[in-house]
Amino acid sequence: MARKPQGYWEERQTRLMKRIEKDTVSTIADLVKIYSKASKDIEKEINKIFNKYATDGKLTRQEANKLLSIRETQVFYKDLLKQINTIDDIEIKRKLLAKYNAPAYSYRISRYKSMQANIDLELKKLMTLEEQITKQRYIKTIQETYYENIFNVQKYLGYGFEFAHIDNRTIQMMLAESWIDNSNFSKNIWENNEKLGEYLKTQLTADTMSGKSIQKISKELVEHMNVGLYNAVRLVRTEVNHFANEAEMLSYEELNIDKYKFIATLDNVTCGECAKLDNKIFKVKDRIPR
Repeated sequence: MARKPQGYWEERQTRLMKRIEKDTVSTIADLVKIYSKASKDIEKEINKIFNKYATDGKLTRQEANKLLSIRETQVFYKDLLKQINTIDDIEIKRKLLAKYNAPAYSYRISRYKSMQANIDLELKKLMTLEEQITKQRYIKTIQETYYENIFNVQKYLGYGFEFAHIDNRTIQMMLAESWIDNSNFSKNIWENNEKLGEYLKTQLTADTMSGKSIQKISKELVEHMNVGLYNAVRLVRTEVNHFANEAEMLSYEELNIDKYKFIATLDNVTCGECAKLDNKIFKVKDRIPR
């Protein structure tokens, strides 16, 4: 059972952490929505292909697979271009258009490849939304933590004083900083997305070629998308804590605070390493970014 807050600073910090956690839960709810939508959109693509060629009772699985491997028509080629143009991220769109416009690309693409291309497109759109949603959360976490800590000091002292505001350049530098496995938050999202994409494209192609039913394929799709969602949620919780800690240290530096007390046991979930550091005092200059 977590101990009750004791003293001015611990009580204020507990309140701040609860607000940040509440906002993080809201961000996670948004991630659940976009992952669910991406899963449904990919499932529609699979059903669209096989309902058209294999489930009308006129084709055997072997005949359907043969049709699925023929060269695409210009109609499907144009449909792919339309989907690429729905992507807002300029850099992603540029790369996909470059591939789209490569020599003979329209003649190489098959139904299987088109399914893989659509999975790739859906996951790229998912990644773009995920980055936008989580980046907004991290920026607000940094700002709220920085200003809340300074406000708490002013209230404790009983008077206001001038201090440097945290500018956009500083925030962007914090967001770009590598810390987990030498990666920043954006790179982590890309890597998670690419791993999920490669697995889905490989697995779904193997499933369709092996003759699995649409129902089984759809079930596996949902399961693997949920794994991707789990990794996204775990990442956002880790990153929120990181940026809150970094913003807190930044406020200490602005206030010329030399030392701080490490408070770990503010809730029921505390790792062994953090528990060992609880209530110990450290110098701000000697801190190790966590």
